Amino acid sequence: MVSSNEFEQVVGKKRRTKNMGDQNTQLRRERQLRGWSQVYLAEQLGTPDYYISRWERGEVLPSPFYQQKLCELFGKTAEELGFLLPVKQILLPGMPRTNEEILLPSVDAKANSAMIVNPFTYGNPISDPKRFFGRRQEVDHVFSRLRNAEFESSSIVGERRIGKTSLLKYLAHPIVYQQYGFDPHKHLFVYIDLQMVDKSVTPPQLWQWLLRHMASCCNDTQVKQMLEEVRQTQSIDNFALEDLFDNIDAKDKYVVLLLDEFENVTENPNFNAAFFYSLRSLAIHHHLSLITSSRRELIELCHSQAIRSSPFFNIFANINTGLFTKNDALDLISQSLAGTDIHFTDTEIDTILHIAGYHPYFLQVACSFLFDAYPKNLHTYERTAYLRKAFREEAGRHLAVYWHNSDNYEKITLTALTLLERRHLTTSPSFSIYQLQDLYAHCSQTLARLEKRGLVASRGDAFSLFNESLGEWIWNEITDTRHNQQSYKEWLTSNKRAADHLKNFPDTTKKDVDEILSKMNEEYRELILLWLSEPRIATLVGGLIKGFLESGRR
Repeated sequence: MVSSNEFEQVVGKKRRTKNMGDQNTQLRRERQLRGWSQVYLAEQLGTPDYYISRWERGEVLPSPFYQQKLCELFGKTAEELGFLLPVKQILLPGMPRTNEEILLPSVDAKANSAMIVNPFTYGNPISDPKRFFGRRQEVDHVFSRLRNAEFESSSIVGERRIGKTSLLKYLAHPIVYQQYGFDPHKHLFVYIDLQMVDKSVTPPQLWQWLLRHMASCCNDTQVKQMLEEVRQTQSIDNFALEDLFDNIDAKDKYVVLLLDEFENVTENPNFNAAFFYSLRSLAIHHHLSLITSSRRELIELCHSQAIRSSPFFNIFANINTGLFTKNDALDLISQSLAGTDIHFTDTEIDTILHIAGYHPYFLQVACSFLFDAYPKNLHTYERTAYLRKAFREEAGRHLAVYWHNSDNYEKITLTALTLLERRHLTTSPSFSIYQLQDLYAHCSQTLARLEKRGLVASRGDAFSLFNESLGEWIWNEITDTRHNQQSYKEWLTSNKRAADHLKNFPDTTKKDVDEILSKMNEEYRELILLWLSEPRIATLVGGLIKGFLESGRR
């Protein structure tokens, strides 16, 4: 694996390799050797998948940021991945650079300077504190626990794309933590992305990596030397770590490790209970605080019962990162547009809030597409149509991940909300717990989980899907029969459990259920059959589904 120093040296030399415009067969081959799709690779890098396609076609080079991530991911050098340009094509000072791609010199410089810069981004996490919006309560909570006498740890919990990485990077920024009263000469804030921690990584390897990051962020020469000495030992044991943090304490230094995607550690069988006991001991007896991020509470993301029962998790306060408030969403839009010549209309902002909700990622996506539509000189209705189409295409794959990571109770509750919203067809519909229980009696606890995940929004005692796009996607998903492998009769013949279940329905109800299931995606037939088991529910839910199917409404 290429280290940061080696990578910089390789990029710095910029030796001649091949002409850009040729396809990057090295990068494509490394991806295909691992059986990875372009979408999967993009998810590992946190970038849109069309970047991968452009890199492999040789249209553009990845930026140094992505080159380093690709080198680390594949365990190859920049040369082996085909990233080195001929000397005549090397970018010179003053040429345009972005975090996403290095545009090749064939792009006209004057055209570049005249281009309007889109202030909305959704590929990478937010790294500039000026572009960070919302999360004031979560930020205050983390810093409040760091300020108390015990220098306490926190666990940031939230769905993918909800902004956990952006939050950790904001907390770790020197400007930010200094504003909260933390002295950079005394406090060492170290952000570390753990998504590269795979099943082969062991505790000593992880500690070597953590100590290297700590040393690179440390401005105290003596502490830096101590960190390097321990890191370079062949085997880092608990005694060495205890001595190290004793010395850090003696220097009156405080370490904050911001560990992104910490579930890669808790789910790794190489990290046994002893590792977590040791880490807990370091955190409670020394000047060490852990700020982790994960998609679920850490105790739910363990590889064994022994880890789940560890007292390690008791040191954390769980801080949930859910949806923005309406004011946060409006601040993101208005402040991002400040300094540009583009102003979204009130109607367009309403459209954004309906299709994206108050979800930070989907807000950035929708705003980015609408901003791109303005220079195209489109009519107002054409801009809105462009926004909806582009948003639907981008959002779909993320909504699919949310759906497929939901259990059956969550899927039924989300579908119940979808049916209610389709029946009412009003602006920003929301429904009471009693209306939902009419369609699904066991939705109460499930709603609380879905709200924590940011998939359901609450307004007082009423609930709704977090945006209208999710309901559209769910209905299209459960009624998509294009990929069914069997006819309904064949499916019923091969599924004895479902056939036996149907025998319990009254004849009139069974006829309606048969008609409904025959028009459903076969992947969800059993789920819907389970949902319709109660006669009262079957009448209400079955009637709604049948009515929508007969109307042909998508």
